[in-house]
Amino acid sequence: MRKKVTCHCERPTAADLLDCFALRARNDMTGFTLAEVLITLGIIGVVAALVMPALIADYKQKAYDAARKKALTTIGQAVRVITVNGGIGDAADAQDFVENHLREQIKILKTCDNNNLRNCGIETNTKAIKTLAGTSTTMPKTLHSLAQGMSYGATTNTDTQSYGFVMANGYSVNLFYNPKCMQDDPNNGHYGQDRVCVNAVYDMNGLGRPNQAGKDIGFVTVIYPDESSVAYAPDVFKEHAVVSDFDTAAQACTNQNPDYSVPNRDELNAMYMNMNILGMSSGRYWIASKTLDLGWWQNFTSGYRGRYTQSGIYYVLCVRR
Repeated sequence: MRKKVTCHCERPTAADLLDCFALRARNDMTGFTLAEVLITLGIIGVVAALVMPALIADYKQKAYDAARKKALTTIGQAVRVITVNGGIGDAADAQDFVENHLREQIKILKTCDNNNLRNCGIETNTKAIKTLAGTSTTMPKTLHSLAQGMSYGATTNTDTQSYGFVMANGYSVNLFYNPKCMQDDPNNGHYGQDRVCVNAVYDMNGLGRPNQAGKDIGFVTVIYPDESSVAYAPDVFKEHAVVSDFDTAAQACTNQNPDYSVPNRDELNAMYMNMNILGMSSGRYWIASKTLDLGWWQNFTSGYRGRYTQSGIYYVLCVRR
């Protein structure tokens, strides 16, 4: 047992008083028993088991968000520079675009043709990709396999093959290219796929797991061939919601998650271009914008973008920017 120490000071100085306080503090200290230590460790273990999965999931989600923004900045900005400078239609196909145009904007470590995409870390095995909706799909290799109804486009050659490459940061990219992409027409309905110049599906860790959209797999879509060129890499909510009309679409997103909102015309077009990767259903989806009293929607069955009365009953996909 620890021996208590006392202090006796008839006329204590300030230093003596401090020493006495320190001695008394040490006298009050007692050791923990083995049972107390074990109980404490057990409590810590239980708390860690409850908290660690959430912390790990949060860490991974932040890493995925950072990857999405990095891909948008790197690929999106590079393609926009090419587009604004008038070079988007100069390449014959995806290979020509990557090798002779994109290489001038970003550092590319390795390239792979359409038959050897796995050599660039792009998973092409059948049903090896998990969609945002939780189903399984195969990595698209032609424009036709990106989304349903692609053949309805006026300038989109659905047989066009993709081309793969590895970025300097290790991201694997499967790039699709449309040299005949068109300008926007904000006053009339048209097929959205004709407005997409480049669609790049990336995987932040190559053939490594989980190979899931919204996780290590995402996309960057660059739309319009002129100065109005825009690039998007929206974070899409995993489910679509059924709404009664245009005016309740925003509330439907808020009900799912307050951080998400209804996409604009070009964001939804990017989502349509990657509907098979996302695992989204065909049908009409509301867009946040409207012209006069008509709300914009896009048909995921054909890619057509049009306007309709706001009382229509359509789906809504929600995004976080």
